[in-house]
Amino acid sequence: MLLNIFYIAIALLALSFSIFIHELGHFIAAKKRGLIADRFSIGFGPRLFGWKWRGTDFRISLLPLGGYVSLPQLADMGRLEGGEEDENQDLPPISYADKMIVAVMGAVFNIIFAFCLSLILWGVGREIILTTEVNLVPKEILNHEGTPVPGPAYAAGIQEGDQVITIDGIKIRNWGDIDNVIMTGTQRDDSGRALAEIEVLRDGETKRFTVHPELIDVGIDSIRSIAVTPGKGTDIIVLQVQESMPAFEAGMLPGDKILALDGQAITSSAFLSLYLDKHEGGLIDVSVLREEQEVVLPIEPRIAKGETRPRFGFAYGYDIPTVRVHLNPVEQIVAMARQMKQTLTALVSPKSDVKVGNMSGPIGIVHGLTAMARFGWIDLIWFLALINVNLAIFNVLPIPVLDGGHMTFATYRKLTGRPVPRRIMEGSFTICIILLLSFMLYVSYRDVLRVGLDAGFIEDKPNGTPPEVTQPEKPETAETSQIEDLTAGDAENAETNNE
Repeated sequence: MLLNIFYIAIALLALSFSIFIHELGHFIAAKKRGLIADRFSIGFGPRLFGWKWRGTDFRISLLPLGGYVSLPQLADMGRLEGGEEDENQDLPPISYADKMIVAVMGAVFNIIFAFCLSLILWGVGREIILTTEVNLVPKEILNHEGTPVPGPAYAAGIQEGDQVITIDGIKIRNWGDIDNVIMTGTQRDDSGRALAEIEVLRDGETKRFTVHPELIDVGIDSIRSIAVTPGKGTDIIVLQVQESMPAFEAGMLPGDKILALDGQAITSSAFLSLYLDKHEGGLIDVSVLREEQEVVLPIEPRIAKGETRPRFGFAYGYDIPTVRVHLNPVEQIVAMARQMKQTLTALVSPKSDVKVGNMSGPIGIVHGLTAMARFGWIDLIWFLALINVNLAIFNVLPIPVLDGGHMTFATYRKLTGRPVPRRIMEGSFTICIILLLSFMLYVSYRDVLRVGLDAGFIEDKPNGTPPEVTQPEKPETAETSQIEDLTAGDAENAETNNE
């Protein structure tokens, strides 16, 4: 318990520091340009506590949805951010350059922070699945409805040993690229089926395939998958055993390697799911390798409350070889920005399967940071760099409540010679805040479900269909803004499943 609290505290500190860095950029730029900065807040809404120093009220506010520096000369948003009406009257005007520099410096500071973190990763290296060679192509998988369907890659003709070169015209550099491009795909055929154009290298010859990805369950989310793995899919390692479920009662332990069910050797990554789907009841002899000795655990799968199918009650991953790479900071930041672009494009595209429900808020970000802290400080640093890159990108989008909104208003005034009417400015800000709060309620609910499922407090996804096939063990996701992240991320290092 104390260890969990420690990891959560690290996660909260990391997220808060990223927000602080962003707002520090605005604050320093404002002071250097001679602007008035009367409030520096972590959070929005009413002030909880803080202190005043050199004319600035440094405060912690009620709603932990990000933060802001109040700059009355930049835009008249004081009343909505917690200030007083007409607080910018009689203040000296500022130039267009002042507005643009101050608005953009929050993003610049996030990029600088991400660059510093990437320097550390450049030096120590980071383990990733570097290969793009397919080592397993299952003939059959379970889709998000729990129905056995042909494996998409197998049905399209992709074979073991094929090396993926491009997907939808995007160059593939490592296995994480495969996962990301497929999950954020935006192509569909005339019938509405998802599709992906995949180019592979086979025996020195380039071949092209049209694959129809299937939706599979990852926790409470459904994502696109073509059902290929870089590992054999047979080296299945138990990562977590759910209390009160049959596997726990039978004595299964994290670290056990699953060898066979009723004497039938594991033949694919989907073997466990398919075997359970066809099981007619009674004990199953689960053979595991523990400390170089084979142990047989008789386990009878059970249907948990609220579920429709029996499960053992353990999460597992695959033992997939990784390579320690030393990418320079520019390469790392470009890759993170590319991932963010793919995710945002998928989010706004009606042809993708990335929806608002796949996003997360502060709870999800903290949960991801907590998981990374457990994996190790290298993974935590990488994830924190990713968050800061995405904070930078998202905040320069032309949305009224973000820095990009201030830049848009300032540019409008520069081009037209007149300011955006206050009524329109405040109206757009208010509408965005209402939408943002509604969004936060929804994604926070989804975050609670994800955290509950991972912690074992919630035994199934809301619709009663248990998660199958693949789920990233490390939540390497593309984050957004001060408060959001998109969970359509890459699984570079390992995968987990629930059975």
